[in-house]
Amino acid sequence: MKIILLPGLDGTGRLFAKLTKNLPENINTEVISYESLEGVTYAKQAAEIAKRFKDIYIVAESYSGPVAYELYKLLGSRVKGIVFLASFISAPSLLSKLAGFLPVSLLSANYLSKKLLYLFGFSLTGGQTLVYPVFASLQTANKRKLKLRLGNIAGLSKQQCELDCPVTYIRPSRDLLVSASAVKYLASMCSSFSQVEIEGGHFIAQSNPVACAKVICDTFNVASALIKLNLKENYNGQYIS
Repeated sequence: MKIILLPGLDGTGRLFAKLTKNLPENINTEVISYESLEGVTYAKQAAEIAKRFKDIYIVAESYSGPVAYELYKLLGSRVKGIVFLASFISAPSLLSKLAGFLPVSLLSANYLSKKLLYLFGFSLTGGQTLVYPVFASLQTANKRKLKLRLGNIAGLSKQQCELDCPVTYIRPSRDLLVSASAVKYLASMCSSFSQVEIEGGHFIAQSNPVACAKVICDTFNVASALIKLNLKENYNGQYIS
C-alpha cells in the first residue's frame, strides 16, 4: 500500500510530522513537497506526481484538494481512495477569490499574523504555540511558488468529473476557512462520500493528529490497533464518527 500525503498552502510537507508519527510503521507513506516540483498549477503539479506512482491512496490537506482531484482524473481507478483534510475542490469561501492579492509578507510571523492564524487556523483552541510550526514551514517555502499557490486557490472554479472512488472528508468542527457549501459541493461530486467531524480548527492534522490518523487508517482499512498512540495522553478533543 502506498499512501501519498499532499500538503497545505506551505507546500513543504513539514506540517505532516505529527500525523505521520501516529500512522502505523508497516504502511508505506510518502509526503509530497511542492518545493521539489517544477509545475506550479494544480494540473501540472498533479501531472508530475502521477508519473511517479501506480496504485495509490491520497491524503490531501487544505490547498491540495484540487491536486488530488487532478490526480484522480489522470489515474482513474489507480486511485484507491482519498481522504480530504479540511480541503476543497472549488472555491473554499467567498474571500478565497482574494487570495491571489494577499501579500506573501503577511504570512511572516509577527504579532498580528500570529493572532490571525490562531483565530482562523486553529479557532483559538489548543494553545498559541501551535502557530509556530506553521510559520516555520512557511518561512522555508519558496516565496514565488507560495504566491502562485495563493493564486491557484483564487482561480478555482467548479469541476465536472465525478470522483468514483471511496472519499472521506475530515471536517473540523470549527473550520473558519472552508465553507459548508464547499464541502457540500465536493460531496456532490463523489459517488461514495462519508464525512467525519473532528474537534478543532482548520489545521486539524496539526492540532488533532491522533484522530486524523485513526480516520485515515479506518478509511484505508489499516488496522487501527497498530497506531502508535495513547488516546488519553495525546488526543485532546472529541472524535465523532
